[in-house]
Amino acid sequence: MRVGEHFCPGVLHEVQAKDGLLIRIRVPGGLIEANQLRTIANLSRSFADGAIEITSRANLQLRGIRTEDLSQIVHGISSAGLLPSQLHDRVRNIVTSPIAGLDPGELIDPRPLIRQLDRRLQADTAFVSLHSKFSFAIHGGPKRFGRDTDDVSLDALNLGAAPYLRLSLGGVSSGFVVKPGDAVDCMLATARMCIELAKESSLPVRGKAVVAIPGAMERILDALSQMLQPSPLSLPASTVNEALLGICPTSQDGRVSIIPSVPLGRLNPEQARYLADTSNEWQGDLRLAPWRGVVLGSIPKSAADNIVAQLRAIGLSCEGRDGFQGIAACAGITGCDASLADVRGDAASLAQRLLGHAVPSGWTVNLSGCDKQCARRHGATAELVAGPLGYTLNVKGRRVASDCSREFALDAVAALHENLLSEVAAR
Repeated sequence: MRVGEHFCPGVLHEVQAKDGLLIRIRVPGGLIEANQLRTIANLSRSFADGAIEITSRANLQLRGIRTEDLSQIVHGISSAGLLPSQLHDRVRNIVTSPIAGLDPGELIDPRPLIRQLDRRLQADTAFVSLHSKFSFAIHGGPKRFGRDTDDVSLDALNLGAAPYLRLSLGGVSSGFVVKPGDAVDCMLATARMCIELAKESSLPVRGKAVVAIPGAMERILDALSQMLQPSPLSLPASTVNEALLGICPTSQDGRVSIIPSVPLGRLNPEQARYLADTSNEWQGDLRLAPWRGVVLGSIPKSAADNIVAQLRAIGLSCEGRDGFQGIAACAGITGCDASLADVRGDAASLAQRLLGHAVPSGWTVNLSGCDKQCARRHGATAELVAGPLGYTLNVKGRRVASDCSREFALDAVAALHENLLSEVAAR
């Protein structure tokens, strides 16, 4: 499959892969409506490979599409309200917590800001110049689940009488905060400055690239000076929380979030339709999550046990013992010409080895079909990278084996899993 900025897929920017055409659907903030998910499930069943892939920025992806069916998929996506602007098809990465508005510990509900930011981005053609991976993030509370460094981010903090939002660019804190009422203006102005500065220096429009330009941060802060005030707090670096699972409390009395494990971030149509129907039935709140999962939010506590049982019956466990918890894999040999291994099949074999066991804290495993390591998550407990002669195995960033067979690699990761659980038990 072709890679690079110009080949990053969108709905109108399909990419040819080994198994057919690939498209990616923007879902700002992961805030998807139940009927939209049902529509995508029906489209995938009829015109794609039958799966709905959730990305690490809480967007959606369909693959295995035939050229003659593409127009019907595009029409269906557009009719569902998931392609509101053709020009902004790939201006899509707007990130927030998948429990925004439900998290008892958050300072502000960022969802209104997410929706306002999305509307204003699409109303301005200047932002078509943003890199297809450029991401905005608004965090209303202390929990963060995305592992990517966002280009422009605002993080809520309490400065006494009212919450403010701390501005960061490419992961670098500006040292300034903005009032929630100025948050969207601040983000858009920052993005405009990123476009201008990147163009001057012939760099991609990415936060990390821009912040590395000498004097760039100062110019941006000067342009935003009327909206910003110095932050009296020096906060520690943000940590990434583990993926949520099971029945979780919310800020709403009598309502909970139900969060299942989604094996390899792929929903089949039956699973997607059940999630959509359940959300509609109980007037719930459906979200996509950056751990490539889903959150069925704002469900009556009295209905939770029955829903969990139904989810288990269709292959979406809420117990964390399905073996897939923490495991990620790229498309592998069936979907990508560059892949040297059936990493999805090997991931399923690994999950079978781990079935029924608890998951150690922080447990993550990446399986990549080649050294490009598409969809790689940084800081994984174990990494399997396929090469011409077998897998390279890295454990906590250190290479421990090269050119090993799949059996050896999977057994080694399973043994690591068992050792970590034994260490926990011995404490």
